Amino acid sequence: MNTSCPPNPPATRLPASQWWLAPALLTMAAALAGAWGYRSNPLIHGSAWLTVPYIVPAALVTASWRPPTRTHAKTRALALGSAGALIALTYAHLATFTLYTAALVLWAFQGGG
Repeated sequence: MNTSCPPNPPATRLPASQWWLAPALLTMAAALAGAWGYRSNPLIHGSAWLTVPYIVPAALVTASWRPPTRTHAKTRALALGSAGALIALTYAHLATFTLYTAALVLWAFQGGG
């Protein structure tokens, strides 16, 4: 009779020894991307409310810190962290474009020229 040991339940499986490396690099990338994106746009001296939407990329990167318990969890964590870093990089320029577009539309509807 061929008997084998049952696999460990998910609660006792340990994540890979270097699971934290990718989230750590993505956290640094998101922080640097957010700082570079915010410093490189023309609204640098804008009010502090322009920094509030950086909560979304921070939440995405934070979600990547959950230790993987399944094979697809590592891919999900990498995707969330990468999306957070990309959003942190592009948010400031998207906010600038939106504010300039709104100003232009308001100017046009008021008969500005």
